[in-house]
Amino acid sequence: MKHHNFAFTLAEVLITLGIIGIVAAMTMPSLIANYQKKQTSAQLKKAYSTFAQALVSSQYDNGNSSEWETTEPSSTYDDNLKYFETYWKPYLRIVKMCKTMAECGYDITGYATLANRNTFNYYGQASNVPGFIYGDGTYAYLRPYSYNSTSDNPQLFQMLLIDLNGPKKPNIIGRDVFQFQINISKGVISGFGDKNNCTISKINNNVSENPRSCGQKILSDGWEILDDYPW
Repeated sequence: MKHHNFAFTLAEVLITLGIIGIVAAMTMPSLIANYQKKQTSAQLKKAYSTFAQALVSSQYDNGNSSEWETTEPSSTYDDNLKYFETYWKPYLRIVKMCKTMAECGYDITGYATLANRNTFNYYGQASNVPGFIYGDGTYAYLRPYSYNSTSDNPQLFQMLLIDLNGPKKPNIIGRDVFQFQINISKGVISGFGDKNNCTISKINNNVSENPRSCGQKILSDGWEILDDYPW
């Protein structure tokens, strides 16, 4: 009986491997990006929940946040530190406090943005507010920034900046760094700015401001980073 040899030749194997390599090269970047997006959105949701729960817990112990002894943009570091240690620190698993970003391990004093990824000079930790690392290495700071006294219902706002992986790169607002807004008068944490500003054209038109709204977009999209996100 005659036996047939179905073994591949070396040339056939090399061609097959070449095709596999080409397909992998085409699909791997997309797979990696999708994984990074899911990881980022999950981390951001967890971080948001951490501060939302801390706000609820603090109000349970310290009364409605509208009655808290808050600080202003011009307040001193000591006053802002006292505020944080009174109303927030007991409800967060703090690993390290820092007066400067360098004390928390950074070699930069500000962040880049999605539209200007190599210029690190946006919204770094101000000299009059404490920064801190909590949980599994997330860095954050709270900064009083606005008091709306023109309406019939005056409201005090604070900015919450969250860097999901601390000093590790990329340190880009809209990628691993996000901003939220705390309405102290109402006891609510929301996204910062207008979610519709988190688009390629909008962030290129306003390099420093519009990327700040990308946390709001992720929140509004159900804690997902969709295909229209300027990743």
